[in-house]
Amino acid sequence: MCKVFIVDDHREITDLLQKVLKKEKIDTMAFYDAYSAIEALKEDCPDVILLDVQMPKMDGIEVLNAVKSMYPHIRIIIMTAYAEKYKSEFFLRNGAIDFISKPFKLKDIRKVIGRALDKDNSKDGSNITENIKIVGESPKLQSCVDKALKLSNSDAPILITGESGTGKELIVDFIHYNSIRKHNKLIKINCAAIPSTLLESELFGYEKGAFTGALSSKKGKLEEANDGTLFLDEISELDEKLQTKLLRALEYKTFERLGGNKQLFSDFRLLCASNKDIIQEVKEGSLREDLFYRINTFNISLPSLRERKEDIPILTNYFIEEFRSDYVTCVKRLDQKALNALTSYNWPGNIRELRNVIQRMISISNKEEITEDDITFYLSLTEVANNSREDSENMISLEELEKQHISYVLKKVDGNKDRAVDILGISKKTLYNKIRKYSIENPK
Repeated sequence: MCKVFIVDDHREITDLLQKVLKKEKIDTMAFYDAYSAIEALKEDCPDVILLDVQMPKMDGIEVLNAVKSMYPHIRIIIMTAYAEKYKSEFFLRNGAIDFISKPFKLKDIRKVIGRALDKDNSKDGSNITENIKIVGESPKLQSCVDKALKLSNSDAPILITGESGTGKELIVDFIHYNSIRKHNKLIKINCAAIPSTLLESELFGYEKGAFTGALSSKKGKLEEANDGTLFLDEISELDEKLQTKLLRALEYKTFERLGGNKQLFSDFRLLCASNKDIIQEVKEGSLREDLFYRINTFNISLPSLRERKEDIPILTNYFIEEFRSDYVTCVKRLDQKALNALTSYNWPGNIRELRNVIQRMISISNKEEITEDDITFYLSLTEVANNSREDSENMISLEELEKQHISYVLKKVDGNKDRAVDILGISKKTLYNKIRKYSIENPK
């Protein structure tokens, strides 16, 4: 029989867990302090330890380190009500195979224990969140991260709002991979990118013969997201019919495929995002009011980069290191004046724009240290597009904008075609064709 140690100073929790696991035919022992559990290990080694973090005298982190050093084969699952303080990545990096945030559902603890005891098929959780990096130390950002972590094990829908480029999809990844659903699918759909005529079948699936070309049945994304997470980006772009169907699916967790009459069940957790003023979308009728209240059980509003400028040097260094591993480059750092130039810029494209600027800089610069003059050049490329979009009184054609941009780049690189094609992201042949087409003068 499998054995589990439960280490928690709250007797009501250990009693409840023992009753639940006994029904699963799992042998358990309860300990109300860390010292007793460590002492018991000398006589009897369990398969799994369910370990609380906050305990008197010796906390769960110390126990984790002690147990893994003496008994590395024991699988440890962390239980914590302090997810916002003790990041899950820390536990996984230091030997825990999984974690669960309090308060948890009994079905969730059964799943976690089941995975831990299924040694041949259980997944090593040590790297499950290591690639989800939310970089920054500003209070506004940390408030969002703490809230996301605290809500990760809730089944309630979350609406994530913020300007384009603020990292909404990254927060979605962070929530999913810090939740009990992390071993199941995260399904993502951009509602603005798929025509409404196709989006219904994409979401709900279809039966064979439902429409011309439906040669076989197909699962929809709601079905695929069972026991996992469904992310709908640009939620207000759903047409009214789909909003109605989605609302019913959220309320009852049941739906029908296109062309079918069988009620299907899916236990998915819904996350939504929008870069628009969502209240205004409701007022204008783009988003049903009842659906808004259903998806907005909790809201995470991400700050723009201009609201967290203290994070710009941190993000800059992070992106430099990221791209240094992808490019053969001389760039190692920015001088202080260059960092000041980045910090003073308004960043209408937010983190995405900053990342693109750093990527451009890394890919074409031949200097170890980037100066303020260099930064002015890289930012000016961004400003060409921004100024053209914002100048509503002097609208120009797309061709004229392209001509201006190519001319500007050629001037900045003193006619060096190799550098110009790197910046523009086109081939040399295409560049020469554009020069002839637009009669661009004096390129060297």
